[in-house]
Amino acid sequence: SMHSLNYFIGMTAITAFAMAGVLAAARKDMDIVSLTFLGVITAVGGGTLRDLLMSTEVFWVIDFNYVWIAIAASILAFYLERHLRDESVWALILYLDAFGIALFGVQSIDKALALNFSAPVAVVMATITGIGGGLIRDVLAQRPNLLLSRDIYATTIITGSIFYIALLGLSGKTALETLGGVAFTFVFRSLAIYWHWSMPKWMILRSNLNG
Repeated sequence: SMHSLNYFIGMTAITAFAMAGVLAAARKDMDIVSLTFLGVITAVGGGTLRDLLMSTEVFWVIDFNYVWIAIAASILAFYLERHLRDESVWALILYLDAFGIALFGVQSIDKALALNFSAPVAVVMATITGIGGGLIRDVLAQRPNLLLSRDIYATTIITGSIFYIALLGLSGKTALETLGGVAFTFVFRSLAIYWHWSMPKWMILRSNLNG
C-alpha cells in the first residue's frame, strides 16, 4: 500500500542519513556513543524541524522505530568506517546523502501536501528536511557544511521538489510518481557529485579581497 511504501522510504532515508552522518563526522579517537548521537541527529534533525514548522506531531516521537533504525545504521557505519579507505568513505557519504535527500524530499512533499500546505511551502519543507540534519551535524562536528561549498546541493533538492510536484499535478500519486521523484533528485545530485557541477560564475558572490 501507499502507506507502507512511505514508511519504507522514511526508514531507508533515515538509514542513509545516519550512515552518512557517522561517516562524515568520524574523526580519530571518537567513540561509538558520540558518533551514534551524531548519526541520529543527522537522520532525524531535518524532519524534526519540518514537523515543528508545520505544527504537526514530530515523526520519531510518534514512532520511535525511526530512532532505533538510526542507531542501528550509525553502529553499522561505525564498524564499516574502520574498513574503508578515505576516498571511498567520502564518495559513500556523498551518495548516501544524495539518496537520503531524494527520499526525504518526496516524503516531505507528500506530508506537506497531505496537511494542505501550498506547493511552495512543500518545496521549502523538502529542502529543510534534506539539509537540516546535515547542517546540525556539521555544526556539532565542526566541519565545513555542504551549503557553503560551491557544489550544487540545495539547488538539486529544490529542482527535484518542483519536478515531483509537477509530476503529481500531471498524473496524481502512485508508486510510479514516488519513484520518479526520488530518481530525479538522486540522479541530478549524483551527476553533480560525479561531474563536480557548481553554480555558474554569475550566480556566485565573488570575493573582493584578492583584487
